[in-house]
Amino acid sequence: MQSISKIRGIIILSVFLSMITVFVFPGCQKVINVDLADAPPSLVIQGLITDSIGPYRISLSKSGSYFNQPVLPPVSHAVVIISDNVGTVDTLKEKVPGIYITSKIMGIPGRTYKLLVISESKTYTATSTMHTHVDIDSLKLEKNQSQGIGFGGRGGKESRVDIHCIFKDPQEKNFYRIKVTTNDTIDMANFRLYDDQYTNGEGTDLQVGRVRVGDVSLVELISLDNYTYDYYRTLRDILRSNPIFGSTPANPNTNLTNGALGYFGACAISSKTIFVTQSLFNDVK
Repeated sequence: MQSISKIRGIIILSVFLSMITVFVFPGCQKVINVDLADAPPSLVIQGLITDSIGPYRISLSKSGSYFNQPVLPPVSHAVVIISDNVGTVDTLKEKVPGIYITSKIMGIPGRTYKLLVISESKTYTATSTMHTHVDIDSLKLEKNQSQGIGFGGRGGKESRVDIHCIFKDPQEKNFYRIKVTTNDTIDMANFRLYDDQYTNGEGTDLQVGRVRVGDVSLVELISLDNYTYDYYRTLRDILRSNPIFGSTPANPNTNLTNGALGYFGACAISSKTIFVTQSLFNDVK
């Protein structure tokens, strides 16, 4: 959800090029207008249920054209309902335009959640199951020496420490997103996703970030179902592509029905924080 500004830039991609191309020849100019019609706006749904204490929120907005969407307009007066497989039904209230808040649904691993949205006489649904809560056992540091252009665009030779996230993967199929927030800034340099194809049921050690002395980093291990993982995976691939010089971008995969864009997911989150002091850095081998 923290990458919404980037998501907005890729959500509707039916219009890839709407601009004036000028060819200059000796003594004359020729202007060629490329006129492509905008695709009709689609409903954009974004929301997560977590095993942290609620309330949780669902945001509704309308997509715009690829080159003209600084702010996605909110969608108000919709019916938004979240239910679970043990009979809880929660009708969300619109707190501010386009933002709908839960009042009684609880995020519990093992439960399956269904989202129902009715807007402008159209019905949209999505389903997500919350996987096992996987605790981070520890965070460890390993020294790293970098030269030249460093992370964050800083040049010169700088000493860094790599953060490693240690956890025990359960004996089941699991999908993860690792989110790192350093000094209150989310690290978007790498959209970190991981599945346990080769480490199912084993102890796992993932290098998740790189920091310097004085940094404070929050590491979150987010357990996803396969649909939410697939959304983040395809979103990561799109963000890494170049929509201007590459092929026309696509929308991320979604579990939402009826042509809605975005995602609805249920996930379990564990977290740990580390403060990289000078003494701690000096002790790293």
